[in-house]
Amino acid sequence: MLFVHGGPATAVVRKPDGESVVLLAGELPEVLTDTSVTELLDLAAAILDPAELALFEECLRTLRRNGMRAGRRIEVDGAVLTVYEG
Repeated sequence: MLFVHGGPATAVVRKPDGESVVLLAGELPEVLTDTSVTELLDLAAAILDPAELALFEECLRTLRRNGMRAGRRIEVDGAVLTVYEG
């Protein structure tokens, strides 16, 4: 799963290979707030299945603990989430 900030739109998409990509407009925040996590989960729910959504939520919790910055790569239960800033 890729997590990209700085693009012109906000969306969750699935690439042809099945990988999920969360595209977010705006600056990369230093801290994920409760409100921003809820908004991200609501957005992701449009395309992720329940298991993927639970895993994404766990990834967001890990990002909150470890800090949010471009290049951050975390792994949770075998799933990798990478943060990019475009």
